Amino acid sequence: MSEQEENAEEVGGALEGATVDIIDADAAEEDGGTVIRDTDIVFDCPHCGHNLAIDYRGAGLQIECVNCGESVLVPIPDGMKIDDLDIEPGEILKQLFATRRNLQRAETRIEALEIELGSMTVQRNSLRSLVESFAIGIEEFKELSRNEAKLREKALGLMDRLANDVNTTVGNAAHGGMMEDDVEPVASAE
Repeated sequence: MSEQEENAEEVGGALEGATVDIIDADAAEEDGGTVIRDTDIVFDCPHCGHNLAIDYRGAGLQIECVNCGESVLVPIPDGMKIDDLDIEPGEILKQLFATRRNLQRAETRIEALEIELGSMTVQRNSLRSLVESFAIGIEEFKELSRNEAKLREKALGLMDRLANDVNTTVGNAAHGGMMEDDVEPVASAE
């Protein structure tokens, strides 16, 4: 016998005399008359795939599918124990109130995190703008550096030419202002 079948027998004994309605979940969605509560277990028939819903107290029971009539084992939801069905109403209320308090704390934390997320989103967008402006500034700096290098090369070229011109002028002045090119050849007396 499987664990789920053993649990079904336990639940069957615990629910003796109690009525648990099986709801046709597909029909409930269509007609809107039958209400499926948050505590209901909603599952599909393994034989025909029809959507079924049953009160949580039916967890682990063997039922007949309302569509195909086959025997179906109602699944036990994760985290639910068969012992949960034997809890006294006062204890269930305590658990419900504790769950509500935890839910309120979680909702408050969610709101705080959403506000923090909004703030971080604004900061992220500001940082993106700053990074983009830095990238533009870096590109401008690179262009200025390239232009500066070109100007330096031109200046060095001009300085070399000027130095050559000065040397040439000084050399001409040292030779009395005459250069060999300036001397006219003397005609021979033949």
